[in-house]
Amino acid sequence: MRRALVIFSLTAGSVILFGAVRPKPAESATSAEVARLQHHFDSVGIELRSRDVSSLTRAQRVKRARLAGWLQQYRNAATFPKNDRFAVATPFFRDAEGSLCAMAYLIDRSGRHDLVNAVASTRNNAYIRELAGDPALIAWLDSAGLSVAEAARIQPEYNGGFPGYGETNRVTGDFALTAIALGSVSLATSAVNLVKPSYLSGVLGVLAGTAAVITGANHLDGNRSTERVGTATIVLGGVSIASGIYGILEAREEDDRGRDRDKRGDRRRNRRGMVFTPDVIFAQSAPRLGVLVRTTF
Repeated sequence: MRRALVIFSLTAGSVILFGAVRPKPAESATSAEVARLQHHFDSVGIELRSRDVSSLTRAQRVKRARLAGWLQQYRNAATFPKNDRFAVATPFFRDAEGSLCAMAYLIDRSGRHDLVNAVASTRNNAYIRELAGDPALIAWLDSAGLSVAEAARIQPEYNGGFPGYGETNRVTGDFALTAIALGSVSLATSAVNLVKPSYLSGVLGVLAGTAAVITGANHLDGNRSTERVGTATIVLGGVSIASGIYGILEAREEDDRGRDRDKRGDRRRNRRGMVFTPDVIFAQSAPRLGVLVRTTF
C-alpha cells in the first residue's frame, strides 16, 4: 500500500508540475493568420466607407453599401481559403475545400456563381489586377461602384501552408522509434524499481523518465496522433521518474537497516567473551600470584 501511494503521489506531482511549468504556447499560427486577415478586412471596410461616392449612381451606391455589409459578415465568419499549395503568400479565389476569398464571396453572394466558377477554374491564383482584362469581372465591378484598385485592396494573400490544412495523423518514424525506446526503458526501470529497488536502477529510472518527458513535451505541438504519443511518453516518463525516486529511497532505507543490524551485532559481540586479568590472592597470610577470569554473556 505504501509503495502504491508513493508511486501515485510522485506521478501525480510530476504531471501537475509539468502542467504548471510548461510554457503556454504563443498565439497559434492559425489564430494569427485569422487575426491578420480580419484586420485587413477591417481596414478595407473603413476605406470603402470613407470614399466619396457622390459620382456614383444611386444603384451603384446601394449595391456598394450592400457589398460593404457582406464584407463585414465575411470578416466575422472567418471562413477563409487555405493556401495548401504554395510556400509563399498567394491569393486563392477558391480553395480545395470550396472556401472563397473575399472578392469571390461578394461576387457569389450577388448571384454571379458563373463568374466565380470561371475565375476559379482558369485563374484561381491570379491577382485582381491580373484579371483587369476580364470584361465580365470589370462589368460586375462597375455595377457595384467598385474600382479595380478597390477590388485589389479587398483581395488578400494567404500565407503558405495555412496552419492546420491538410494535417495528417501520422507520427514521424524517428519520433515513433524514440518514443517506443524511451517508453520501454521507462517501463523496464519502473518494474525493477518496484520489485528490486537499488541506487543504480533508481538513477536509471530518473534519467530515462526525464528523457521521456522532455521528448514527449517537444512533440505536443504536432498533429493529434503525435500529441497522443507525446502525452503517453510523458506519462511513462513520469512513472519512471517516480519509481526511480522510490527505488533510491528504498535503497537508502535498506542501507540504514543494514547499518542498524551491524550495530546491533557489534553490541552483541561486545557483550560476549572472557576477560583474563592478573590478580594477587592472599592465602594463609601469604600472597600468591593468580589470574582473575571475567565472563560476559
